Amino acid sequence: MTVPLIGVVADRKPASSGAWVDIPTDGLPHSYLSAIEQAGAAPLLFPALDVHLDDPGRLLDRIEGLFLSGGRDVDPHLYGATPHPANDEPLRIRDELEIALARQARERGMPVFGACRGMQVLNVALGGTLEQHLGDRVDLSPHRDVYGVHTAHSVTVAPGTLLDRITRDRDFDISSHHHQAVDRLGEGLIASASAPDGVVEAIETTDGGFCIGVQWHPEERLEPEGLALIRAFVGAARAYAQGRADGATAAPISAAAAIVESAS
Repeated sequence: MTVPLIGVVADRKPASSGAWVDIPTDGLPHSYLSAIEQAGAAPLLFPALDVHLDDPGRLLDRIEGLFLSGGRDVDPHLYGATPHPANDEPLRIRDELEIALARQARERGMPVFGACRGMQVLNVALGGTLEQHLGDRVDLSPHRDVYGVHTAHSVTVAPGTLLDRITRDRDFDISSHHHQAVDRLGEGLIASASAPDGVVEAIETTDGGFCIGVQWHPEERLEPEGLALIRAFVGAARAYAQGRADGATAAPISAAAAIVESAS
């Protein structure tokens, strides 16, 4: 079967090379794209542009899975909140495009996987809200100690969840760099992993399809669990592609178990 295409929306940041300084650049850290390729899929990068908001479905027509990557904080106005002073300056067009893609992907039954900010985007897309600064409530250092440096802490996976069927262990260390987290869960979502301090570290849908978000960076720590997660997502994308080729509107809901078994 053809290698599945995985859509990823690019961030926009200033970049410098030689005499060219602070040039606005659409891109992502290579670790995301490399991890998707290593898991058996081909990433397809979409720039965050107004033209794509006119018809996000055209982008989904070209892919078999949607990967929501990390990055800056989501604009709080999109979930009815006032920005916290500790927040990043948002890139509203990226927020709006990823939210639109996530919603339509869910309507199609297309597999969705979110990492760090990507989990937060998924929660907001499905009607949830975010806690804007964990440091106001808990010790922030396990989640983000030095800005620009990943930290490590353990997570515990809830038994009986799809995440539980993918991961080898229910307790393992992850690569973390965030100061926000899920507050109110979006519609149809459950918390499937947590940190020792109770912060929600993973979410997933309950309809049997493949829609998972993790608050960590699996692409930065592929072993022991990161690559297994992304491979399971790619397996779901492959099943979705087969279902679409066979004329189905989505991968069968019952395919989730087989996807997990094939990724283990």
